Amino acid sequence: MAVAQLIANSAAVHGEAQLADDVVVGAGVVIERDVVVGAGTRLLPGTVLLAGAVIGAQCRLGPYAVIGGEPMDKNFAGEPSTVQLADRVEVREFATVHRATGEGNSTVVGSGTLVMSYAHVSHNSRVGEGCVLTTGVQLGGHSVVGDGAVIGSNTLLHQFCRVGPLAMFGAASASNTDILPFSMARGNPARHYRTNGVGLRRNGIVDERYRQIERALRFVRRRDLAALQELAATNDDAAILLEFINSSRRGIARFVTGS
Repeated sequence: MAVAQLIANSAAVHGEAQLADDVVVGAGVVIERDVVVGAGTRLLPGTVLLAGAVIGAQCRLGPYAVIGGEPMDKNFAGEPSTVQLADRVEVREFATVHRATGEGNSTVVGSGTLVMSYAHVSHNSRVGEGCVLTTGVQLGGHSVVGDGAVIGSNTLLHQFCRVGPLAMFGAASASNTDILPFSMARGNPARHYRTNGVGLRRNGIVDERYRQIERALRFVRRRDLAALQELAATNDDAAILLEFINSSRRGIARFVTGS
């Protein structure tokens, strides 16, 4: 038996919005047309879902989060596009996620990701699963954040840049280049320091697998891509690192050693 929706009297919900039966809609929430909200999601007071917002199940949004704002992009001409939040995404107070530029394109936030207060995810960005965007993080348009990455408070990522999976990009940093998978980086301009030891261990990466990731990152620091390629032939994590480097459009942030 379906659970009745709990919609506050002061909420403004468009009649054509699609809400699962058990969505909770708090006071002052605004939901426009062409919005979809999945089962078990809670929309806290003041949250705004604009046209093109597609929200998964068991999400928690707000208070005062805004999802689906028009892209801050001069190329945007009003074309239909979306923001897609997967299941169990949490977007906290005053955070914003904008929809994409380009007809049919999407800005995507993966399942289990936490977007803390005052963070901003720009148009056409793709944030992976299980990420943490800490308070005040600003992602430029077309950014990519890999699964399990953590970005520290008030950190800036330039448009078209990437943070690799399971990386830690430290607080109050800025980068206009890519941050390697499995690494720890910080500063302005950002520089790589070491393997993201705490993050990897929290994700169950220990012992020989951990040592091989350290080895692969040493090869990158030494600019020994031949050795990295050899390791990548037999090691999946090294292969991820090699593919990330080879596919970079913005270049890779340097190491503190100056390489």
